[in-house]
Amino acid sequence: MKKTRIIIYSAGAILYAVIFACLFEFSRRTAYVWSFLEEDSGIGRIVSGDTKMILTGFALGMIPGIITVLLAARVRAYWTLRLRTRTVRISALVVMLIVNALALLYLGSDVFISSRRYLSEREQIDNIRNMLAREQRIYHAGGGVTGPDGIVYNYTNSREAFQQSLDRDEKFVELDFRFTTDGELVCIHNWKKDFVKPDGTLAEGQVSLEEFLQGKIQGHFTPMTVEEVAGAMREHPDLHIVVDLKGDDVIEGYRVLAQKYPDLMPRLIPQFYHAVQFDYLYGLGYRAMIFTLYRTSEWERSEASLNSFAMRQMLVGITMGTYRIDDGGTFLRQVLKTRQPVYIHTVDDPARQQELFDIGVSAVYTNVLA
Repeated sequence: MKKTRIIIYSAGAILYAVIFACLFEFSRRTAYVWSFLEEDSGIGRIVSGDTKMILTGFALGMIPGIITVLLAARVRAYWTLRLRTRTVRISALVVMLIVNALALLYLGSDVFISSRRYLSEREQIDNIRNMLAREQRIYHAGGGVTGPDGIVYNYTNSREAFQQSLDRDEKFVELDFRFTTDGELVCIHNWKKDFVKPDGTLAEGQVSLEEFLQGKIQGHFTPMTVEEVAGAMREHPDLHIVVDLKGDDVIEGYRVLAQKYPDLMPRLIPQFYHAVQFDYLYGLGYRAMIFTLYRTSEWERSEASLNSFAMRQMLVGITMGTYRIDDGGTFLRQVLKTRQPVYIHTVDDPARQQELFDIGVSAVYTNVLA
């Protein structure tokens, strides 16, 4: 009888560990697990694709499971607490069962909350992902534009470059934004390299909005404000702007955009630079976001760190520079394992673009209008 009871308890411990492992995996890899389930790939694909995490969860679940079996097998195990006027005996088995229940309740609630968030945002983000997969190109800094001297200029973020993309009915345009000295957001990549003041000299740093509007971008092109971009978005309902906020006040820039243009937020796609910024932007109301890796530390790009973040959140995608894939594709393959779309910047050669598409890259940032 005692042997039968131990077998039953052991089976219960294993079942507990399996449930714990499933909840642990779903909790830590919400977007990753859903991406398989939604395409009917089956649980087997999840287990084979993330074996290490499944085994970790199982091992963590077996520890309290085994302790519970040992306590159940020795039913007299208890703790004695001596209070002022009385002695209280607490069953160690009951305490362990409560701990097990609380552990499953905690993981289950986390799975419920993260899954509910994922499912509520899935349609919006999937629509953007699908559009990007069809378009395959995000026009960098408005796209390259030919100057009056016949030379093609990149990084202009100018009215001329932006209008060129609008005229072609492009769906995705990336623009760089910075604050002026009087706190207005304008489109510019680098003050010192790109902005020519009204007197014909390069700027030494930030300028006021008034001075910005009187100058030229790279000596030839018309400066553009965030208000002009917002106006264009309202005129072109399929236009999405990938926002690259420069400088150290990134979160403040996104706060200003959210406050001034709440109606445009579904089509404003923030690029964030560190995983910790995601929650700030989420709190501001952004949902469709791109994780860009060009400011991340080596630790943030490590497999464990990147996976723990990217496999949990539903992102529009992850983007990286071409220099990140010069290792034979090792890092790219690691990022693709998160099952988030991957975008590469900046790629102007059509042949190179096609090579990247063939190995799983969803879209590229480019200066060249296709």
